[in-house]
Amino acid sequence: MSRDSILAKIDAATEAGSKAEIDALAAELISEPDGYRAEIAPQPLDARFIEKATSETVTATVEKLSSLSDIPTAVSAYLTAKDLKPKIAVQPKGCLTNLDWSGLETVDHAQMNEPVAITFADAGIAETGSLVFFTGPDAPVLLNFLPLHHLAVVRNSTIKAYMEDIFDTFGTTRTKQGRSCNIITGTSGTADIEARNVRGAHGPRFMHILLIAD
Repeated sequence: MSRDSILAKIDAATEAGSKAEIDALAAELISEPDGYRAEIAPQPLDARFIEKATSETVTATVEKLSSLSDIPTAVSAYLTAKDLKPKIAVQPKGCLTNLDWSGLETVDHAQMNEPVAITFADAGIAETGSLVFFTGPDAPVLLNFLPLHHLAVVRNSTIKAYMEDIFDTFGTTRTKQGRSCNIITGTSGTADIEARNVRGAHGPRFMHILLIAD
């Protein structure tokens, strides 16, 4: 079957409109984004973010902290609760490395079987409960995906309502562009078999978000 025949069958099945009709529809979507975006209930963005992040499909946990200095204590408590060794890979950002990690062994990179890593997210997305990570010399991407437990820090003030807001904020106007931007929504998982959500399929099995009030 030729390419044209295949496309013709698809067009017939989908009852695709003309190019002019498609262009008009696209223009309408762009001009009125609120018409197709998911409606967010009238609630604070952090409340919506927590609601989505801890949902059954996203399966993260969230802990509110007053300041960055509370992080080491919270991490130690998490390791104890999960019966993990006092060792953690810390993203080499100053806001994390300058904290007092006394009592914990820290490294700045993740090995293949790294149990726990902590990273700092550039932003959160209330619509989906997602976290946004830009890569860079002080933000290696593997820390987000190799460890079994991903502990992620995000500031309350950086939570945006929609994904498009992230690109408005960090788009081409960002002074230092990283090589990539990772938008992570909860733990890694798959529901390919019997529609059962199996966590840890391709990345962290556990995500614990430390939400910093600011």
